[in-house]
Amino acid sequence: MAANGWKAVIAVRLLICDHICVHPFPPLPDLQFFVGKELQQICLGFWQFQFQFEAGHISVEGTLEHVDETGAVRRNNTDADRLSPLHIHHLLGQKIQTVAVEPLCLTLAFERGDILRIFS
Repeated sequence: MAANGWKAVIAVRLLICDHICVHPFPPLPDLQFFVGKELQQICLGFWQFQFQFEAGHISVEGTLEHVDETGAVRRNNTDADRLSPLHIHHLLGQKIQTVAVEPLCLTLAFERGDILRIFS
């Protein structure tokens, strides 16, 4: 999708039924276009984060983990942490340096040392 200029969208969804349904992330080659792209906007909803980049966006309806440049780890969008302060605004204006994919975790490493882990 990214190779032909289409806007890329990755949606991480938690479906609430009798159990939580998880979905694996696309393979790494399909996500490499994010490398070098700047995070331009973060939108916050009651159950969702949206990260807007130069070339697409990532919507998260689950848990994410932000590791800042000092190594402090903060998990967001879980019931226990719903009212915790958010520090993800420090990612704004930073470019992605590397992307890593595990079946249920997408990791984005940013230029100033921040890491964003998105769990499916």
